[in-house]
Amino acid sequence: MDAKRFMDDPDWAKDVPEMQSGGPKCGLPDHGDCTPLDVDSVAAHLSPGGALGSMPGYEPRAGQIDVLKAVARAFNAREHLLIEAGTGVGKSLAYLLPSLHWAVLNNTPVVVSTATRNLQSQLVNCDIPRALKTFPAGTECRVALLKGRSNYLCLKSLSEFMQDGYFALNAAERTAFDRLAGWFPAAGDGDLDQVDVETIRSRVTCAGEDCGGRGCPYYAKCFVQKARARAAHAHLVVANHALVLAEASGDGGGILPAYGRLVFDEAHNLESVATDFFSVEISRDAFAQLMRRLERRRGRGGPVKGVLGLVSRHLERGALGSSVSAERVREWMLKARVAAKFAAVEADAFFSVLEGLFNPAPGADALRFRVTPDGVRQHAANGLFKDYNEVQWDESLARRALEAFEGKLADVVNALASLANEVSVAQGEGELPLYSDVGALVAGVADAVRGWMLDVKFVLAASEPGHVFWIERTRGKKGAFRLVAAPLSVAERMRKLFLDVKDSVVFCSATLRVGDKFDYFKKRLGVDGRSRQLVASSPFDYFRQMTCVAADFLPDPAVDPEGYANALPPLLADVFAATKGRGLVLFTAYDMMRKVAEAAGPALAGRGVSLLVQGEGATRETMVAELKAAEAEGRALVLFGAQSFWEGVDVAGAALSCVVIARLPFPQVGEPVVAARGEQVDAAGGSSFRDYFMPEAVIKFRQGFGRLIRTKGDRGAVVVADSRIATKNYGALFRKSVAASVHVAHGGGELVSRIGGFCA
Repeated sequence: MDAKRFMDDPDWAKDVPEMQSGGPKCGLPDHGDCTPLDVDSVAAHLSPGGALGSMPGYEPRAGQIDVLKAVARAFNAREHLLIEAGTGVGKSLAYLLPSLHWAVLNNTPVVVSTATRNLQSQLVNCDIPRALKTFPAGTECRVALLKGRSNYLCLKSLSEFMQDGYFALNAAERTAFDRLAGWFPAAGDGDLDQVDVETIRSRVTCAGEDCGGRGCPYYAKCFVQKARARAAHAHLVVANHALVLAEASGDGGGILPAYGRLVFDEAHNLESVATDFFSVEISRDAFAQLMRRLERRRGRGGPVKGVLGLVSRHLERGALGSSVSAERVREWMLKARVAAKFAAVEADAFFSVLEGLFNPAPGADALRFRVTPDGVRQHAANGLFKDYNEVQWDESLARRALEAFEGKLADVVNALASLANEVSVAQGEGELPLYSDVGALVAGVADAVRGWMLDVKFVLAASEPGHVFWIERTRGKKGAFRLVAAPLSVAERMRKLFLDVKDSVVFCSATLRVGDKFDYFKKRLGVDGRSRQLVASSPFDYFRQMTCVAADFLPDPAVDPEGYANALPPLLADVFAATKGRGLVLFTAYDMMRKVAEAAGPALAGRGVSLLVQGEGATRETMVAELKAAEAEGRALVLFGAQSFWEGVDVAGAALSCVVIARLPFPQVGEPVVAARGEQVDAAGGSSFRDYFMPEAVIKFRQGFGRLIRTKGDRGAVVVADSRIATKNYGALFRKSVAASVHVAHGGGELVSRIGGFCA
C-alpha cells in the first residue's frame, strides 16, 4: 500500500477485525481429576508411519522420542523434569506434542516460556503448526503467543503519529513508515517484530499508563487486548521468561490464564533473567521515566501523554462537562503537576549526593557498597570492604536529601491518589461511563511512585541479607549512573513461585549439565524433591562433521592480556584466509573485541576477508543475515561478537564453517553480582572457582561450541584460542564437556592445516 495514501485515508483502520467476545475458556482441574496421557499413543506420532513420522524428509530420532515420553510422564505423575537435549534432537516438537495433547485432553492451559523472540517465532510459525497435525480433523486446539505491550502496534498511537502528515516525517521515519504501511494490511496480530520499524517503534506503541482502555476509540480492535483475550482462552500459551516471572510475582496483571504445567525452554538463561527481574534499580533516568508516566510531550505542540494527559483529553472532550467533579479533577491535576516539579528538583539534589558513593574510587566504573549491622557504610572496589571516611561520604547529608526527596514524592502520591478518587467519583455520577480504566490508571501510577520510593530506601539502606548493592556508571549521558540491588540467589523465589505451586515444571536446554550432572543447575534454580532428569544426545556425528583445535602457543590471556591481544589478530587472518571467511569469533569482553578488531580488520582485508563487529551499528540479526548472504554471493566475511553471540546464532550450511572461541568464558570477576556470588560460595566453605566460576564458564563454553554444527550436513572447525584449555588442569573439564575431541596445535601453521579439511 502507498504510504502517503494510507496516511491520508480517514478509514485506514476499517479492515482491522474487532475483538471476538465470549468463547470457551480452559479450566484448572485438580491433578487427581485429570486424565493421564497415553504416552505411547502420543509418541507414535513421531514414529515411522505416524502423523509426523510419515512426513517427507522426516528422520526418526531416538532422543526426540525420549524427550516426548519424559515430558508426558512428568505431566502424568505431577513431577518436575530437567532435560538436556543436544542440538538436532528436536526438543521443541518433543515437548509441544505432550503439552498440546495434555491441554486438549484435560481442557487446561499449558504455558511454554522462552528466553528469546527467535525461539518464539520458530515455535509459532513452524513447530506448533506441525504439532497440530497430530490431532483429528475438527479438534479445537487454541494457541496464543503473548508478548509485552511494547511489541504490539497501537492503533491510537499510529493515528496520532499520522496527524502531521507524511511530509512532516524525516527520511528515516518515512522509510520506517513505508514499511509499516506495506505490512499493515497483513498485520494480523499487530506484532511489530514482523516488520522493521525501529526508528518509529516507540511512537506507534503504547505504554500502559497511556492506554485509554475501554474509552479508546480503537479498543474493539486493540492488538494488545486481542492478544490477551486469545491467551485467556488458549490451550497453549507461548510467552517469555520475564512475562512468566511477572505474572507469577503478581506484577503481570493477570494476563496469563491459571495453569498447572509449565515448560521453560532455553532454561540455561533462567537464573540470569530471574536475577534481572528481581533486581532493583534507581537512577535519574529511572526517575524521569517514572515522571513521564504522569505527563510527557513529544516535540513542541505534540500530544500530551501520560495519565495526566489522558485525563486532560477526557476533560477537553467534555466527558466531565463543567460539573463540580470536573473542577475538582482539574484542581488535583494541577496539584499533581506542581508536586512533580518540586519532586524533580529534590531528585536532582538527591542524586547529586548519591554520586558521592564513587568518591573512594573516582575512576571506577562500578563500586560495591553496604551498610554493616552497626550502621557503618562501606565500599569495595576489589573485593575488600573498607569504611567510607568523613571526606568520602556524609551519611547525615544523604539522610536529609532522602527525607526531602521522600517528602516531595509523598506529595505526588497524595495528589495522584486524590485525583484517582475524583475521577472515580465523576464516573460514579455517570459522567464518565466509558472511561472506567482511567481512575485505576491514575491510582496505578500513584502506587508506582510509592513503590519506587520504597525501592530507593531499600537500595540506599544496603543492609538486606542475600543481596549485593552497587553503584555503576552507565553509557549514554555523561556522568550518568545507577544504583542497583540484586539477589545473590533466586532459588528460593523460583521454588515458591513455581516448583512448590505448579503441578509440573519442565526445564530444557542444550546445556544444563556441568560434567555429567545437573547438580549445579538444580542448586541455582531451587530444584529438588519431585524431579527427574533426562539427557538426550545429539544425533549429529561430531567426529565426522567437525574438528576442534586448541592453540597452546598463544600467550595466556589471563597472565599476559597485552601479548595475547597482539598475537591473536595475525592468527585470525591466517585462519579466515584458509576458510574463505565464513567465520564467527566469540569474545568475552567488548574492550578486547574492539582491540583485536582494530588490528585484525586490516590484516583480514589484506587477505580478501571483510569484518563486521558487534556494536558498530548493525544488530545481531542483521550481522547474521549478512553472513548468510555473503556465502550466497561468494564474499568472504567474518563476524566478531560478544555476549549475545554465544547463543541464539543459528547458521546452517557452509556460511558458518569456523567458530573461534577467543577466551574461555569465565564470568567477569569485576561484575558485582559475580564477585558477590563467588564470595558467598567461599563463605559457605566452598570454592568460588570450582563451584561457581567453572560451572558458569563450562555452560557458556558449550553454548559457544554449539554455534557451529546445526544440521547433519554441516561441516567445520571450532578453534579455541585460549591456551589454558590445554595447559591448565581445569582445561580437562572444558574438553570433556563437548561432543568432539579437542586436538592441540603447537603453532599457527599446524592449526590452519588441521582445520583445512573441514572448512574447504
